[in-house]
Amino acid sequence: MKWFFGRKKPAVVPTDTIIPLHHFDDVPIYRSIFHDFTLRFDDVLDPEELSAALRRLMEIGNWRKLGARLRLNDQDKLEYHIPMAYDKERPGFIFTHVKHEGSIQNDPVASRMPKMTSNPSVQANPAQISKFVRRPNAPKHLRDYIFTDEPQLSLHVVTFADATLVSLTWLHTLFDITGQAALIDAWSLVLSGQEDRVMELHGYDFDPLATFGCSPKSAEQPVLATHEVKGIRYILFAVRFFSEFLWWPKDELRTLCLPASYLQDMREKALQELTTNETSKPFVSDGDIVCAWCTRLSLKHLASSTRPIAITNVLDIRRFLSDDLLPKGTAYVSNATSLVQAVVPAPEVFQKPLSFTAQKIRQGIQEQATRGQVEAFTALQRENTTKSGGGPAIFGGMNSQLIVFTNWTKGNFYEVDFSSAVVEPGVPVEKRANQIGRPSYVQAIARYNVKIPARYAFTIVGKDAAGNYWLYGRLRTSTWQRIEQEFASL
Repeated sequence: MKWFFGRKKPAVVPTDTIIPLHHFDDVPIYRSIFHDFTLRFDDVLDPEELSAALRRLMEIGNWRKLGARLRLNDQDKLEYHIPMAYDKERPGFIFTHVKHEGSIQNDPVASRMPKMTSNPSVQANPAQISKFVRRPNAPKHLRDYIFTDEPQLSLHVVTFADATLVSLTWLHTLFDITGQAALIDAWSLVLSGQEDRVMELHGYDFDPLATFGCSPKSAEQPVLATHEVKGIRYILFAVRFFSEFLWWPKDELRTLCLPASYLQDMREKALQELTTNETSKPFVSDGDIVCAWCTRLSLKHLASSTRPIAITNVLDIRRFLSDDLLPKGTAYVSNATSLVQAVVPAPEVFQKPLSFTAQKIRQGIQEQATRGQVEAFTALQRENTTKSGGGPAIFGGMNSQLIVFTNWTKGNFYEVDFSSAVVEPGVPVEKRANQIGRPSYVQAIARYNVKIPARYAFTIVGKDAAGNYWLYGRLRTSTWQRIEQEFASL
């Protein structure tokens, strides 16, 4: 490849185990996406204990795979080179620690981390604290791995007199957010002396999903197939999609805090409306309501439009494969996602109650989040991407507006228990909602090495100990200004 620039790849270590990446890990776009994931604790944690526990995890069975080195073979495919053992010369991850003597509240940058509010609020770009979440020389490109012996994971811990920031950095080829949740869960078990409860890592030297979607077991057709954009419509969709960035080039990534009380009011109102209109007992989840709320906030400029809005959710597919491919009681620390979508005309989004859109989102999930539908959708995507020059399939309509959500709530990141590493509390227990050794704030930053139009994409990070939901989204700068004005009037 041209970007090699004549650099020489490291020599193969004879004792390394070499295995190819799984099919759904070596996805072209994943090669360009880095994640910086940060847990803020209102306690002082021992960095060495955190590092030792993660180091020990990589000595347990198949978990040593996480310390593998990335290499690119002659067929332009990524593969793992897994050391026989990890030591100071070839560690399973890079560990760094920065200590600050003072309070986090006295640091001019760290003190600006988002804080819970009584009303919905737009807060700072999470990237503002980048210097606290990764070491200065952390990898930024795929080449920083394949031309070095750099491990895939980096652990960066920053301690203050009353707080600790614990951050992991990795390339998306390593795992998705559910895979990360499995890693953190196993890490916390080792930290607390419960190694016997660590699940076996599934798919060490084989790909459980290698043929998933190649020969669907049923003749079921994906629901979304009726909304697939093809041919000239695909081209027209692309023109409209990218024109958004020509006419409104400025956008920003910002943080949203949705207070528990505000969400509860929306939920009660939605259920009341749905109960009035239906004979059966209605159900919409918090996630459905949050997605509907964000859609209306973000796309208000389409209030008078007739365009369809394609509300898309990233779906973790592990639970649909637990009877055969991904057995229960094991950890699948790789990528395993699909998509579900609700296509709702803009007039219905803005003229009907919020409960209507939330219910449409729920119906889309109920219809599409099944084993048969996931397999049929995967088959459709495989067929599309294997065609000459074929890109990922697009759904919703030629003139549809995409808005994408990924919901991490089931990762339970606000319930991570690192209490075994607590040296001393940083904030008195009576002055906070979170328990000792559990995060008060969770942050994730995705860094793209290619220009990906990520506007109208939201990450629902989860619900904190006080019941507030935290989100990140990228919108037009002018849209954020309007939303801030709306919130100010509440």
